[in-house]
Amino acid sequence: MQTVRKHRLARKVQVTFVTAEPCCGHFGIGGLRGGQKMLELFFRMLKIKFVTNSRVSEVRSDGVQLDGGAFLPSNFSMIIPPFRGAAAVSASAGVGDEKGFVPVDGTYQHERYLNIYATGAAAAVAAPWQTPVAVGGPKTGFPAEMMAKITAHNIAAEIQGKPKKERRSFAEFPAVCVMDAGKNGVMILLDTMLPPRKHEVLIPGPQAHWAKLAFEKYF
Repeated sequence: MQTVRKHRLARKVQVTFVTAEPCCGHFGIGGLRGGQKMLELFFRMLKIKFVTNSRVSEVRSDGVQLDGGAFLPSNFSMIIPPFRGAAAVSASAGVGDEKGFVPVDGTYQHERYLNIYATGAAAAVAAPWQTPVAVGGPKTGFPAEMMAKITAHNIAAEIQGKPKKERRSFAEFPAVCVMDAGKNGVMILLDTMLPPRKHEVLIPGPQAHWAKLAFEKYF
């Protein structure tokens, strides 16, 4: 009886996902062919409502207020604030941008201070689009690793007095992502992180969930 009651309570729970992105499946990389339909399908399967192009203006004990006047009643709200750079960068005049990220060129050397390099989450990535609500680029492990390799090569070349040969922008990196969605998910393979692209492959299925579990157990 207790188990049945829990299941009945669970069915009454309504989850609403609010995002600044202009559509589901934008992912901060300009969207993918079929990505919006696929993500909306996952939301429908999981009975999750979604609101796009929205910014949270106030969080209250009884719900969340959105810009534009909409109010979402809520007993529990999980809020992810806009991603910011390190406080030390923000506090150092001329080192970072207004969000605390370090502006770098394709070698990941600071555009102004040549003794500074920045990679991964620390590096500023300019989005090549304008959206009604500002959307930043992804800060994920795979491009961070590629940036770090390029940076290490260039620092070594500078120490040895050799020309820096490695130069590659964030937009040119391939993307390898595993998106978990309960007991399902999607594996995303792209030839370049940002559009225009030649190849975009989305592989839905439980193997994405298994891969995520294996990744977490390994680390």
